[in-house]
Amino acid sequence: MPRRSLLSAEQRARLLTVPDTPEAMARHYVLGPDDLALIRGKRRPGNRLGFAVQLCLLRFPGRILAPGDVPPAPMIAFVANQLGISPALFAEYAQRDETRREHVGELQGRLGLRSFRLADWRACLGAGANAAWATDRGEPIVLALLGHLRAASVIIPAVAVLERIGLAARARARRQAFDALAAGLSGADRQALEALLHLDPDIRRSRFAWLRDCPESPAPSNLLALLDRLDFVRGLGSYGERARRIHPARLGRLIEEGGIMTAQHIADLEPARRTAILVAQAAHLEMRIADATLAMFDKYIGSLFTKARNREERRFQATRRDVARTLLLFRRTIAALKQARQTGEDGVTAVEREVGMERLHQALPVIESVTDAADPDILVTAAERHAVLRRFSPRFLEAFRFQSNTSHDPVLAAIEVIQAMNRDRKAGFPKRPPPSCPQNGAG
Repeated sequence: MPRRSLLSAEQRARLLTVPDTPEAMARHYVLGPDDLALIRGKRRPGNRLGFAVQLCLLRFPGRILAPGDVPPAPMIAFVANQLGISPALFAEYAQRDETRREHVGELQGRLGLRSFRLADWRACLGAGANAAWATDRGEPIVLALLGHLRAASVIIPAVAVLERIGLAARARARRQAFDALAAGLSGADRQALEALLHLDPDIRRSRFAWLRDCPESPAPSNLLALLDRLDFVRGLGSYGERARRIHPARLGRLIEEGGIMTAQHIADLEPARRTAILVAQAAHLEMRIADATLAMFDKYIGSLFTKARNREERRFQATRRDVARTLLLFRRTIAALKQARQTGEDGVTAVEREVGMERLHQALPVIESVTDAADPDILVTAAERHAVLRRFSPRFLEAFRFQSNTSHDPVLAAIEVIQAMNRDRKAGFPKRPPPSCPQNGAG
């Protein structure tokens, strides 16, 4: 079975690579006077070069020169140039393992470094778990381990050791997240969550699949379906506060995992992980369904007003023939009045002769209907759908708590009046006159 890996090959190289660019080498590998004095104490040129390379590697990235390990040629050349030694002499030094170990021991004391020990493993495990609290990605976790070791002046162990610690730290962080989400759950709570994964005969599928399968088209029946789901998921318990016990990124990871799994896949997980995913999903689904309900309500009301405008437009278009006849009548009336003014005839007499007052009287209903159609009250027109609105509006208003930044907001007062009327009607009480709305203090 292949060994589990925390880092990709590219990430390993990036985290513990030896700098070989002029800028990076100038930042890490410039030797000071004390360094040069210490290096000159070595007799052979090859030993001086190897000792200097070991000194640079222990400073950054903080590791020793392993047997058979050869740093990048630009790095060796950069160090050799400061010593006035040929870079080719490093090949001689790399063959003397005993000399290399002696130099490491000497440099540890000189630089105040120590070897990696079991206590450092435990400390790194804690540092890695803290980093893994927010992520499953290997690179940030190993970076946290490197930061801890460098701060503690500990020589960096092999990358395989860091990966093993990182994997253990990630597993610990996951367990901590699982425990935080499940802490304090009663047996009834756990049973209700587990029941989400089982087939429900009433709907012929699992409640988990039913909750995730939300309708999207704005319609009264779909709004009622969303409200049914919202009532159900809220009946499971309040998991939003529980979900905030863990890091948002960790919570998002659990939500993402649960979102791509079927109910059967979740049921097959080990208990701690299964419970954690169900808690995260319950919190997420409540928020998601509430948002979907509000969005659908907004879309449906918008479509209601759009349909009302279109309906009034069609009504107005239907009166075009009557409008044309009435305008023709007005033109004849105006022409008769102008002629009467020029001849000095009485205007009423002229209109009576040319048009007829009875015909003008008959045109009044047409004028009134055309005026109403040309400048309609859309709210009144939309209210024609009141019976449809009543199918879901009482449940919708009771499903949410409305707030406003405006003091004595009349809209909130109106909502409270409607809610009270809905409750009275549901209880079978006689209708009562609505209380007067408070004045808006903001004007």
